[in-house]
Amino acid sequence: MKANTKKLLAMGLSVVLAVGCLTGCGGDSNSSSTSGDTAKTGDEGGSSSSKKTFDDLGGMSIKIGDWYTSEDTGETDYAKATENYRKEIMEKYNFKINRESAYSYTDQQETYVNGVMSNSPSCQLFYLYQEMVSAPLMKGLMYDLKTLPEFDFTEEKWNQTVVELMSIGNGIWGMSPENEPRGGVFFNKRMLKEAGISDEEPYDLQKDGKWTWSKFEEYCKKLTVDADGDGKTDQYALASFSKYYLPMCAANNNATFVSRDKDGKYQNATGTKEFLEAMNWGMSLMDKGYIMPKPDGAAWDWYKAAFRDGEVAMQTAEVYEISAFASMEDEWGFVMFPYNEKNKGATNKTTPNDNIVVMPSCFSAEEAEKIAFAYDLYTEATPGYDLDDAWKQTYYDQFKDDRAVDETLTMMHEQEHIQTSYLPLISDLDYGDFCYAVYAGATTPAKKIEAISSKWDSKISDMNKKYANFAASHSK
Repeated sequence: MKANTKKLLAMGLSVVLAVGCLTGCGGDSNSSSTSGDTAKTGDEGGSSSSKKTFDDLGGMSIKIGDWYTSEDTGETDYAKATENYRKEIMEKYNFKINRESAYSYTDQQETYVNGVMSNSPSCQLFYLYQEMVSAPLMKGLMYDLKTLPEFDFTEEKWNQTVVELMSIGNGIWGMSPENEPRGGVFFNKRMLKEAGISDEEPYDLQKDGKWTWSKFEEYCKKLTVDADGDGKTDQYALASFSKYYLPMCAANNNATFVSRDKDGKYQNATGTKEFLEAMNWGMSLMDKGYIMPKPDGAAWDWYKAAFRDGEVAMQTAEVYEISAFASMEDEWGFVMFPYNEKNKGATNKTTPNDNIVVMPSCFSAEEAEKIAFAYDLYTEATPGYDLDDAWKQTYYDQFKDDRAVDETLTMMHEQEHIQTSYLPLISDLDYGDFCYAVYAGATTPAKKIEAISSKWDSKISDMNKKYANFAASHSK
């Protein structure tokens, strides 16, 4: 199944109906509204009894926009049950809701900003990549979701990492009903067996807390092969994208690129000893010849084909990249990134970079509340499936074995195995500022840390001031 289909099903948003949008925006988003006999507080569609509900949404149409949703809703029992549930709520409450690919990845921020500023957004709810959120937020273009009594963000269905990221001042400015698993290590089962490694061993080590840096190095040594003895490597252990690999090295040594203190201020965290240690270890695998270098003239995503075609045995990558392995002949597995066992507080971790759902600030309170009520129903667990069942069902047919889902992806949903990434919320900062040159061997980690330090400190300081001003103006 295609990755974008997987995303759609994983979110449990599998109904595709041809619907229109509300006509423009209007009113003051901070004003209060009442809807007469059509609004009440109660228990509807699995909602909390403390949430406000409506009896009739008057035939309104709601579009949820992103840049990757497929029209293929899937044929699984879960997909069909989800579609039936969505049809039922739309009929019962007299509304239509549709999620579709409404803009491109590159145009998402411009589409959002221009639409809201002109009071004519193309969608009622927008998915935005984390890096695209801070600029429109600082412009006041996002609705304060905390003011909407139809939402209860303490409910299990809401991604609490996103709630935390988007809680500024007294408001909550973005949400996500998804906890999508992210970065880990894919491994080729055939190549492991040929190296004398059981294809179940990575899972066993992970389960026992022994999937560590030292064990990973043992694997790398065995999986790097000069088959004909000519002094040239014929098979490499690993090939990855620098912006996936090096951040995973950091997270699994309790390090990060940008942190946030107890007062909510962002800090440049590349100067910690844990960060430098992680970068030095990560690049040591390159120095030892375990990591396949980028071929001359290759496209930026060359590493995908290298793993798919059996040129390398392992790859650090995001879960959504499984689509690149659709035609792969070999069986493969997936585990979390190994951790530094010498760091007392370290454990296997992933770093989510969740897309964030935002609402245009130009909607009136009445419009916003109706949109919120519809979306709250839309994101409820499908009847017959609890939240845990729902997300797992969507991944079982994507992975080659159940252990990847039942063990690895399950770990990625547990808070102790999640490290929040704050870098995306700092405008004009990018992992590539550090990763590109270091991974290419153009400089050392220590030199690059020193080179970017002043620039990063300045940009982070500027963003702290902007966030502080925003929080002050949105606090009561």
